[in-house]
Amino acid sequence: MLNITVSAYNRPAYLRVTLNALAECDGIKDCRVVVLLDPCEETLEQANTAAYYGFEPMSMTRHCGCNTTIQAAIQYGFDHMGSEFHVHLEDDTVPCRDALRWFAWARDAYRNEPAVMNVSGYQRISNGRLAECGLRRWFTPWGWGVWKDRWLGLTAGWSTSPSVSWDVIVNHVLRAGRYEVFPTVSRIQNIGAERGTHVPSAEWHLANHRVPVTADDLEGEAVTEWTTTRIDDAADHA
Repeated sequence: MLNITVSAYNRPAYLRVTLNALAECDGIKDCRVVVLLDPCEETLEQANTAAYYGFEPMSMTRHCGCNTTIQAAIQYGFDHMGSEFHVHLEDDTVPCRDALRWFAWARDAYRNEPAVMNVSGYQRISNGRLAECGLRRWFTPWGWGVWKDRWLGLTAGWSTSPSVSWDVIVNHVLRAGRYEVFPTVSRIQNIGAERGTHVPSAEWHLANHRVPVTADDLEGEAVTEWTTTRIDDAADHA
């Protein structure tokens, strides 16, 4: 169904929550998951957590930082996992139960649309219905998927400098006016309130990153396909 990587550094409690949710996702038994760890004191603990859930742990040979580890994880998907479309999560991006169905549907629906760069699972304000999605001129890093042909352009210009976050370059330079497709009800919850590079406080995280309502909070029939209902010039969580 899907190939998925999860990158993690030094937040084993977050990784446990994310992998537990991923293990409960619809369709996970048909997916391959590799957890790529940036080495730290908690690496062995996190590798054991990945193995506990039946996922494949791997480790960088040395501490590389977020930018390089995420690039390496996605590149591994295309080079070694056989991905034509690859999904990447970070240790604090918790997928909803139907997140993999969303990614698989959007993968197929927009495969031949070069104006769409990527698929996002995250929507800060869930202001639609469960089976609605939209397009926005933005890039969101919290649970996303990308096709191989579009990845080639992203990785060629990827920033590994620790002075700038990789997603800023993707959004403002490499995206080049293209869209991402997103569910109007989020399929990802961001839980990274502590020890995040760009999160100054738990209060800031609650106001800016945590999703008030996700698909897991709403009742309704299982969604198997989505309808594109809107096109936005930017994201409402920018």
